[in-house]
Amino acid sequence: MWALHSLGYITQAAGKQQTHFPRQHIPRRCCHRLLFLVPISRVMEAGAAYPSVFVVDAPSQRDMPFVPPALRSHNKKKKHGQVLLWILVLMMLAALVVQGCFLIGFRKELDQAAVTKVISSQDHQGQEDSGSRSPPTEKPAAHLTLGSSAHMATDRGLLWEHKDGSAFLQDMGYKDGSLICNKSGLYYIYSKLYLGHPSCPTTNSLLTHSICKRTSNYPKEIVLLTNNILSCNQNDQSDWTHNSFLAGIVQLQESEEVFVKMSQMELVRVRDDSKSYFGTFMI
Repeated sequence: MWALHSLGYITQAAGKQQTHFPRQHIPRRCCHRLLFLVPISRVMEAGAAYPSVFVVDAPSQRDMPFVPPALRSHNKKKKHGQVLLWILVLMMLAALVVQGCFLIGFRKELDQAAVTKVISSQDHQGQEDSGSRSPPTEKPAAHLTLGSSAHMATDRGLLWEHKDGSAFLQDMGYKDGSLICNKSGLYYIYSKLYLGHPSCPTTNSLLTHSICKRTSNYPKEIVLLTNNILSCNQNDQSDWTHNSFLAGIVQLQESEEVFVKMSQMELVRVRDDSKSYFGTFMI
């Protein structure tokens, strides 16, 4: 019952005021359907038993359905960003390539300048050395041989060939089998003797091969190098041969003499200048 009373009250108020909602004051975006209130008095006049409330669509006021914004603009922006990023990357790569080429060229120039500097310094040093260094002098040396025409024995030692064949003298003297030192210093002295016996005796004998020095500072000869050899050490061999070699470094003063001695001169075989020899050179 209270609802009927309320409807009656609303009908009276609507009849008095005749309230209408103009279309231009209704916002389109507020809703898609419009609610029209029909006055209760008009409904009653039309013979309606109860007032009715109708909800109808307004055809003229219907808005277009909501369409989501297109994604094309977003995709375009994304593509533009990717293109810009690729452009930046390519620019960075190009800058790196240019920088690398510049560094390679700079390194080549530095290497070429260093090589040129080294060559010029070597040339300058060579010129200085050639200007300040005197021509090298020949060091004393000698090589003597026992040729087929050499005399074998003296009380002062073996006699040698000092001119013919492979024998020579260089800034040294020779006299009666002795080499004479003309310049003080250290000398390397060597001697080789080819020994032999056609028929070995039943008893062995000891041979001595030595290099001696004669000096004015001492009355007797000085033995520098020596080698002891046991001859005919094989009883079942009739023909005995042996090579005796001596070599060493000695100090020689000017005018001193060196020579070779053999205890049994008859055992020294003379064949050619490659079998037995004697020599020295300054070091």
